[in-house]
Amino acid sequence: MNQPRIGGPAMAKPMIIAVDGPAGAGKSTVTRLLARRLNILFLDTGAMYRAATVGLFASGINTDDQAAVAAWVCQRNIDFDRDGQVRLDGERIGDERIRTPTTTREIWRVADNPGCREHLVALQRAIVGGREAVVEGRDATTVICPDAQLKVYLDASPEERARRRLKEWRAVGDPPPLSEVAADIAERDAKDMSRAVGALRLADDAVHFLTDGLSVDAVVARLIAYAVQRQPFLLERLVADQLTVGRSRQPGYVRVAQGDVTGDGGSWQLGLTNPSPGRLPGQVRDLTRNRGGRQAGVVVQGAAVLVLAGRGDCPGHLSALPMLPQTWYVIEPGAWHAVVQTHGTICAWAESSGISEDHSDLDPGRLAELDQYVTLFLPS
Repeated sequence: MNQPRIGGPAMAKPMIIAVDGPAGAGKSTVTRLLARRLNILFLDTGAMYRAATVGLFASGINTDDQAAVAAWVCQRNIDFDRDGQVRLDGERIGDERIRTPTTTREIWRVADNPGCREHLVALQRAIVGGREAVVEGRDATTVICPDAQLKVYLDASPEERARRRLKEWRAVGDPPPLSEVAADIAERDAKDMSRAVGALRLADDAVHFLTDGLSVDAVVARLIAYAVQRQPFLLERLVADQLTVGRSRQPGYVRVAQGDVTGDGGSWQLGLTNPSPGRLPGQVRDLTRNRGGRQAGVVVQGAAVLVLAGRGDCPGHLSALPMLPQTWYVIEPGAWHAVVQTHGTICAWAESSGISEDHSDLDPGRLAELDQYVTLFLPS
């Protein structure tokens, strides 16, 4: 039996995050990790073209005959198994076969063939139909998912992409000069943007995200922030073990709990807070974990962001969402958290009596993640 989606009809449409951009911008790494953090489907459209290419060369078809290539590919079913590995007519095709230099060199025979591309796009749309997903591919935002709720053109300068590629190559041998790699990347960009079929282009409604100087985790944090802007309920589901959200359609009080909410018969303490120096944007350096009870807060005036980092022994990767008016945020015991407040913000807080706190400093990687959320949710 299908359960109603949180948020009602306004949020009934599944969240599709479509990501494209030039080669070497880190799309595959970032999108795979993004889907894992959001616990939704990841669709690597490039793997489907690669699997078709592997099968094509094993079939004995004349690969120079475009019509024959299209006829063969259009009879193939290409999908993914439960582990996310691409399959060709039910046969799992491992990365060791689809990621070879030969496959990379010959993939154009499928990717640039209009008949092949039409068939594969139809398969890709069927895979994500009715599901929440992260879709990565050269035409993910323009052709495969033109109605995606979030479209991102993930980009980096040719020099930055060349540095990343050289970092990978140094492990296997002597790499070419940086200038040569950057020139090759720029040449490939020009070819990808001028292709007759599936050309790379920036969609009018896509976020153009330049990732120079950012870590993978920081890029993922920014993409999660973009997604939360468009559908807050996406994140609320993921932090349900750390947070309970109570909303009211009417002004006044919101019931956030009833009965013995502290678990030990204790009372609640109430109060108002102004932002302390350590909780202003750019000043947060640590997270807090409550012991002994819940803590609930609401924004009275101003703007604030609630940051969460799991319930482990140490903070995990950061998630964050803007605190909305007429909404209570009840922080569960043991959840690492911080509230970032702008100047002039007032929050009302209630917490279990006898509550105690642990503190944990944020390392540089977590601080970089935090900066992505704060920059987007609390722009100066």
